[in-house]
Amino acid sequence: MKEGDLDRYIRLLQRLRVDHNRNRYTTGKAPHKPTLLLSLIILSANKRQDLTNIKIDLDLRETWVELWKCLDYEKPGPIHLPLYHLRSSVFWNIDLKEGISPHSPNSLDQFQKMVSKISIKDDLIAYMEDDNSRDKIISSILNGGYYSEDEKKRLIEKIEVLNGSFIYESEMIQAVKKEFAPDVKMEIVDQRPSRDSAFRRLILGTYNETCAVCGMQIQTASGISVIDAAHILPFNKFHNDDIRNGIALCKMHHWLFDRGLISIDDHNRVIVSKSIEMEYPDNIITGFHKLDIKLPENFEHYPHPVAVEWHRKNVFER
Repeated sequence: MKEGDLDRYIRLLQRLRVDHNRNRYTTGKAPHKPTLLLSLIILSANKRQDLTNIKIDLDLRETWVELWKCLDYEKPGPIHLPLYHLRSSVFWNIDLKEGISPHSPNSLDQFQKMVSKISIKDDLIAYMEDDNSRDKIISSILNGGYYSEDEKKRLIEKIEVLNGSFIYESEMIQAVKKEFAPDVKMEIVDQRPSRDSAFRRLILGTYNETCAVCGMQIQTASGISVIDAAHILPFNKFHNDDIRNGIALCKMHHWLFDRGLISIDDHNRVIVSKSIEMEYPDNIITGFHKLDIKLPENFEHYPHPVAVEWHRKNVFER
Protein backbone atom coordinates (compact mmCIF):
# COMPACT_ATOMS: atom_id res chain seq x y z
CA MET A 1 0.00 0.00 0.00
CA LYS A 2 1.28 3.45 -0.95
CA GLU A 3 0.49 6.62 0.99
CA GLY A 4 0.08 8.48 -2.29
CA ASP A 5 -2.61 6.03 -3.42
CA LEU A 6 -4.46 6.49 -0.12
CA ASP A 7 -4.36 10.28 -0.61
CA ARG A 8 -5.81 9.82 -4.10
CA TYR A 9 -8.67 7.73 -2.74
CA ILE A 10 -9.33 10.25 0.00
CA ARG A 11 -9.68 12.98 -2.64
CA LEU A 12 -12.09 10.77 -4.58
CA LEU A 13 -14.16 10.05 -1.47
CA GLN A 14 -14.47 13.77 -0.78
CA ARG A 15 -15.63 14.46 -4.34
CA LEU A 16 -18.38 11.91 -4.85
CA ARG A 17 -20.92 12.88 -7.48
CA VAL A 18 -24.03 13.78 -5.47
CA ASP A 19 -27.29 15.70 -5.81
CA HIS A 20 -26.69 19.35 -4.82
CA ASN A 21 -30.35 20.36 -4.45
CA ARG A 22 -30.49 22.37 -1.19
CA ASN A 23 -34.26 21.97 -1.02
CA ARG A 24 -33.83 18.23 -0.48
CA TYR A 25 -30.65 17.81 1.55
CA THR A 26 -29.40 19.46 4.73
CA THR A 27 -25.96 20.51 3.47
CA GLY A 28 -26.88 20.74 -0.20
CA LYS A 29 -25.32 17.34 -0.89
CA ALA A 30 -27.21 14.05 -0.97
CA PRO A 31 -25.67 11.78 1.70
CA HIS A 32 -26.58 8.45 0.06
CA LYS A 33 -23.16 7.48 -1.36
CA PRO A 34 -21.03 8.48 1.66
CA THR A 35 -23.52 6.85 4.06
CA LEU A 36 -23.45 3.59 2.11
CA LEU A 37 -19.64 3.62 2.13
CA LEU A 38 -19.57 4.25 5.89
CA SER A 39 -21.96 1.31 6.34
CA LEU A 40 -19.70 -1.00 4.34
CA ILE A 41 -16.54 0.15 6.15
CA ILE A 42 -18.15 -0.54 9.55
CA LEU A 43 -19.31 -3.99 8.45
CA SER A 44 -15.95 -4.88 6.90
CA ALA A 45 -14.12 -3.84 10.08
CA ASN A 46 -16.40 -6.16 12.06
CA LYS A 47 -16.00 -9.08 9.60
CA ARG A 48 -19.64 -8.79 8.54
CA GLN A 49 -19.17 -7.91 4.87
CA ASP A 50 -16.83 -9.11 2.13
CA LEU A 51 -16.02 -6.04 0.05
CA THR A 52 -14.95 -8.23 -2.89
CA ASN A 53 -18.52 -9.54 -3.12
CA ILE A 54 -20.92 -7.15 -1.41
CA LYS A 55 -24.22 -8.62 -0.20
CA ILE A 56 -27.32 -6.50 0.35
CA ASP A 57 -28.16 -8.43 3.48
CA LEU A 58 -29.79 -7.67 6.82
CA ASP A 59 -26.51 -6.39 8.30
CA LEU A 60 -26.04 -3.86 5.50
CA ARG A 61 -29.66 -2.69 5.49
CA GLU A 62 -29.81 -2.32 9.28
CA THR A 63 -26.47 -0.47 9.42
CA TRP A 64 -27.61 1.86 6.63
CA VAL A 65 -30.82 2.64 8.54
CA GLU A 66 -28.96 3.18 11.84
CA LEU A 67 -26.61 5.72 10.22
CA TRP A 68 -29.53 7.55 8.61
CA LYS A 69 -31.06 8.01 12.06
CA CYS A 70 -28.16 10.38 12.74
CA LEU A 71 -29.10 12.62 9.81
CA ASP A 72 -31.66 15.41 9.61
CA TYR A 73 -34.22 13.55 7.51
CA GLU A 74 -37.61 12.10 8.33
CA LYS A 75 -36.71 8.70 6.86
CA PRO A 76 -33.73 6.93 5.31
CA GLY A 77 -33.03 7.35 1.63
CA PRO A 78 -33.50 4.38 -0.75
CA ILE A 79 -30.42 2.17 -0.52
CA HIS A 80 -30.59 1.08 -4.18
CA LEU A 81 -29.69 4.60 -5.36
CA PRO A 82 -26.08 4.68 -4.11
CA LEU A 83 -25.63 0.97 -4.81
CA TYR A 84 -26.23 1.69 -8.48
CA HIS A 85 -24.94 5.25 -8.92
CA LEU A 86 -21.58 4.60 -7.26
CA ARG A 87 -20.76 2.88 -10.56
CA SER A 88 -19.54 6.32 -11.69
CA SER A 89 -16.69 6.03 -9.15
CA VAL A 90 -13.47 4.33 -10.30
CA PHE A 91 -13.30 2.16 -7.14
CA TRP A 92 -16.83 0.69 -7.46
CA ASN A 93 -17.54 -2.34 -9.65
CA ILE A 94 -20.98 -3.62 -10.68
CA ASP A 95 -21.42 -6.71 -12.84
CA LEU A 96 -24.86 -6.80 -14.45
CA LYS A 97 -26.60 -10.06 -15.25
CA GLU A 98 -26.46 -11.28 -18.81
CA GLY A 99 -28.81 -9.38 -21.09
CA ILE A 100 -29.33 -6.47 -18.64
CA SER A 101 -28.45 -3.00 -19.94
CA PRO A 102 -27.41 -0.25 -17.47
CA HIS A 103 -30.34 1.82 -16.19
CA SER A 104 -31.25 3.44 -12.89
CA PRO A 105 -33.40 0.97 -10.88
CA ASN A 106 -36.75 2.01 -9.42
CA SER A 107 -36.48 -0.23 -6.35
CA LEU A 108 -34.13 -2.40 -4.34
CA ASP A 109 -35.86 -5.50 -5.66
CA GLN A 110 -35.31 -4.37 -9.26
CA PHE A 111 -31.67 -3.57 -8.52
CA GLN A 112 -31.06 -7.03 -7.06
CA LYS A 113 -32.60 -8.65 -10.15
CA MET A 114 -30.24 -6.59 -12.36
CA VAL A 115 -26.94 -7.28 -10.61
CA SER A 116 -24.81 -10.39 -10.30
CA LYS A 117 -21.94 -8.92 -8.27
CA ILE A 118 -20.86 -5.71 -6.52
CA SER A 119 -17.32 -5.10 -5.31
CA ILE A 120 -14.81 -2.42 -4.35
CA LYS A 121 -11.41 -2.15 -6.01
CA ASP A 122 -8.84 -4.38 -4.28
CA ASP A 123 -6.33 -1.68 -3.33
CA LEU A 124 -9.04 0.47 -1.68
CA ILE A 125 -10.23 -2.63 0.22
CA ALA A 126 -6.68 -3.05 1.54
CA TYR A 127 -6.78 0.48 2.94
CA MET A 128 -10.25 -0.07 4.42
CA GLU A 129 -9.03 -3.19 6.20
CA ASP A 130 -5.98 -1.48 7.72
CA ASP A 131 -6.82 0.17 11.07
CA ASN A 132 -4.87 3.39 10.53
CA SER A 133 -5.92 3.87 6.91
CA ARG A 134 -9.52 3.03 7.74
CA ASP A 135 -9.67 5.82 10.33
CA LYS A 136 -8.37 8.28 7.75
CA ILE A 137 -10.94 7.13 5.21
CA ILE A 138 -13.82 7.46 7.70
CA SER A 139 -12.59 10.93 8.67
CA SER A 140 -12.33 11.96 5.02
CA ILE A 141 -15.94 10.91 4.35
CA LEU A 142 -17.25 12.63 7.46
CA ASN A 143 -15.38 15.82 6.51
CA GLY A 144 -16.24 15.69 2.83
CA GLY A 145 -18.99 18.29 3.12
CA TYR A 146 -21.84 15.77 2.94
CA TYR A 147 -22.96 16.26 6.55
CA SER A 148 -23.66 19.14 8.91
CA GLU A 149 -21.51 19.48 12.05
CA ASP A 150 -24.30 18.08 14.22
CA GLU A 151 -24.77 15.14 11.87
CA LYS A 152 -21.04 14.39 11.93
CA LYS A 153 -21.04 14.36 15.72
CA ARG A 154 -23.98 11.96 15.82
CA LEU A 155 -22.40 9.72 13.17
CA ILE A 156 -19.16 9.41 15.14
CA GLU A 157 -21.14 8.34 18.22
CA LYS A 158 -23.26 5.92 16.18
CA ILE A 159 -20.20 4.24 14.64
CA GLU A 160 -18.92 3.49 18.15
CA VAL A 161 -22.34 2.13 19.14
CA LEU A 162 -22.50 -0.12 16.08
CA ASN A 163 -19.00 -1.48 16.69
CA GLY A 164 -20.11 -2.33 20.23
CA SER A 165 -23.26 -3.98 18.94
CA PHE A 166 -21.32 -6.50 16.86
CA ILE A 167 -19.26 -7.46 19.91
CA TYR A 168 -22.48 -7.92 21.88
CA GLU A 169 -24.07 -9.95 19.09
CA SER A 170 -21.14 -12.38 19.21
CA GLU A 171 -21.68 -12.76 22.95
CA MET A 172 -25.38 -13.46 22.37
CA ILE A 173 -24.56 -16.19 19.87
CA GLN A 174 -22.15 -17.86 22.31
CA ALA A 175 -24.77 -17.73 25.08
CA VAL A 176 -26.88 -20.32 23.22
CA LYS A 177 -24.28 -22.96 24.16
CA LYS A 178 -25.00 -22.34 27.84
CA GLU A 179 -27.97 -23.43 29.93
CA PHE A 180 -30.83 -20.97 29.60
CA ALA A 181 -31.10 -18.67 32.61
CA PRO A 182 -34.05 -16.25 32.76
CA ASP A 183 -32.16 -13.51 34.60
CA VAL A 184 -28.80 -13.74 32.77
CA LYS A 185 -27.08 -10.38 32.32
CA MET A 186 -24.47 -9.99 29.60
CA GLU A 187 -21.43 -7.74 29.86
CA ILE A 188 -22.57 -4.96 27.54
CA VAL A 189 -26.21 -5.05 28.62
CA ASP A 190 -26.16 -1.54 30.14
CA GLN A 191 -25.09 -0.01 26.83
CA ARG A 192 -28.67 0.26 25.58
CA PRO A 193 -28.08 1.50 22.00
CA SER A 194 -25.51 -1.24 21.28
CA ARG A 195 -27.61 -4.08 22.69
CA ASP A 196 -30.79 -2.83 20.99
CA SER A 197 -29.13 -2.93 17.56
CA ALA A 198 -27.54 -6.33 18.22
CA PHE A 199 -30.73 -7.97 19.51
CA ARG A 200 -32.79 -6.67 16.59
CA ARG A 201 -30.30 -7.87 13.96
CA LEU A 202 -29.89 -11.28 15.54
CA ILE A 203 -33.59 -12.01 16.07
CA LEU A 204 -34.63 -10.75 12.63
CA GLY A 205 -31.88 -12.84 11.05
CA THR A 206 -32.88 -15.90 13.08
CA TYR A 207 -36.51 -15.61 11.91
CA ASN A 208 -35.69 -14.52 8.35
CA GLU A 209 -37.37 -11.14 9.00
CA THR A 210 -40.71 -12.93 9.23
CA CYS A 211 -43.46 -12.59 11.85
CA ALA A 212 -43.55 -15.89 13.75
CA VAL A 213 -47.35 -15.68 14.08
CA CYS A 214 -48.70 -14.50 10.72
CA GLY A 215 -45.72 -14.90 8.39
CA MET A 216 -45.70 -11.23 7.41
CA GLN A 217 -42.49 -10.03 5.77
CA ILE A 218 -42.20 -6.39 4.64
CA GLN A 219 -39.22 -4.27 3.58
CA THR A 220 -39.29 -0.63 2.51
CA ALA A 221 -37.26 0.95 -0.32
CA SER A 222 -34.87 2.15 2.36
CA GLY A 223 -34.16 -1.44 3.36
CA ILE A 224 -36.13 -1.23 6.60
CA SER A 225 -37.72 -4.44 7.84
CA VAL A 226 -41.13 -3.66 9.36
CA ILE A 227 -40.88 -6.69 11.66
CA ASP A 228 -39.94 -6.23 15.35
CA ALA A 229 -37.55 -8.20 17.54
CA ALA A 230 -39.61 -8.93 20.66
CA HIS A 231 -38.54 -10.23 24.08
CA ILE A 232 -40.55 -13.10 25.58
CA LEU A 233 -39.39 -12.44 29.14
CA PRO A 234 -39.72 -8.63 29.35
CA PHE A 235 -36.33 -6.94 29.18
CA ASN A 236 -37.21 -4.43 31.90
CA LYS A 237 -37.67 -7.33 34.34
CA PHE A 238 -35.04 -9.87 33.27
CA HIS A 239 -32.43 -8.00 31.16
CA ASN A 240 -32.21 -11.11 29.02
CA ASP A 241 -31.09 -10.85 25.38
CA ASP A 242 -30.61 -14.58 24.85
CA ILE A 243 -31.68 -15.61 21.33
CA ARG A 244 -34.06 -18.11 22.97
CA ASN A 245 -35.78 -15.20 24.69
CA GLY A 246 -36.46 -13.48 21.38
CA ILE A 247 -39.13 -13.83 18.72
CA ALA A 248 -39.83 -11.89 15.51
CA LEU A 249 -43.31 -10.36 15.39
CA CYS A 250 -45.14 -7.85 13.21
CA LYS A 251 -46.30 -4.64 14.90
CA MET A 252 -49.79 -5.95 15.63
CA HIS A 253 -48.73 -9.30 17.04
CA HIS A 254 -45.92 -7.70 19.06
CA TRP A 255 -48.49 -5.40 20.72
CA LEU A 256 -50.85 -8.32 21.38
CA PHE A 257 -48.03 -10.48 22.76
CA ASP A 258 -46.74 -7.81 25.14
CA ARG A 259 -50.26 -7.28 26.50
CA GLY A 260 -51.00 -10.97 26.96
CA LEU A 261 -53.69 -11.27 24.31
CA ILE A 262 -51.66 -13.96 22.53
CA SER A 263 -48.97 -16.35 23.76
CA ILE A 264 -47.29 -19.67 22.82
CA ASP A 265 -48.15 -23.14 24.14
CA ASP A 266 -45.83 -26.07 24.94
CA HIS A 267 -46.01 -27.24 21.31
CA ASN A 268 -44.97 -23.86 19.82
CA ARG A 269 -48.49 -23.04 18.74
CA VAL A 270 -50.24 -19.68 19.01
CA ILE A 271 -52.81 -19.36 21.77
CA VAL A 272 -55.28 -16.49 21.77
CA SER A 273 -56.84 -15.01 24.89
CA LYS A 274 -60.56 -15.43 25.46
CA SER A 275 -60.64 -11.79 26.54
CA ILE A 276 -60.77 -10.73 22.87
CA GLU A 277 -64.51 -10.18 22.50
CA MET A 278 -64.68 -8.48 19.11
CA GLU A 279 -62.51 -8.38 16.01
CA TYR A 280 -63.03 -7.15 12.49
CA PRO A 281 -62.41 -8.60 9.97
CA ASP A 282 -63.49 -11.88 11.54
CA ASN A 283 -60.70 -14.22 12.69
CA ILE A 284 -57.94 -11.67 12.05
CA ILE A 285 -56.56 -12.63 15.49
CA THR A 286 -58.48 -15.65 16.75
CA GLY A 287 -57.94 -17.40 13.42
CA PHE A 288 -54.34 -18.06 14.46
CA HIS A 289 -55.36 -19.94 17.63
CA LYS A 290 -53.57 -23.33 17.83
CA LEU A 291 -51.64 -22.72 14.59
CA ASP A 292 -47.89 -23.43 14.61
CA ILE A 293 -45.59 -20.45 14.88
CA LYS A 294 -42.86 -19.97 12.27
CA LEU A 295 -39.73 -21.33 13.94
CA PRO A 296 -36.01 -20.69 13.26
CA GLU A 297 -34.10 -23.22 11.15
CA ASN A 298 -31.79 -24.00 14.07
CA PHE A 299 -33.48 -25.94 16.88
CA GLU A 300 -31.11 -24.30 19.40
CA HIS A 301 -32.70 -20.92 18.61
CA TYR A 302 -36.31 -21.94 19.32
CA PRO A 303 -38.16 -19.96 22.02
CA HIS A 304 -37.08 -21.52 25.30
CA PRO A 305 -39.82 -23.41 27.22
CA VAL A 306 -38.90 -21.60 30.44
CA ALA A 307 -39.47 -18.22 28.80
CA VAL A 308 -42.76 -19.10 27.10
CA GLU A 309 -44.10 -20.77 30.26
CA TRP A 310 -43.34 -17.62 32.25
CA HIS A 311 -45.15 -15.54 29.62
CA ARG A 312 -48.23 -17.79 29.77
CA LYS A 313 -48.38 -17.69 33.56
CA ASN A 314 -47.55 -14.03 34.14
CA VAL A 315 -48.63 -12.07 31.05
CA PHE A 316 -51.19 -14.10 29.09
CA GLU A 317 -54.87 -13.41 29.85
CA ARG A 318 -56.64 -16.74 29.76
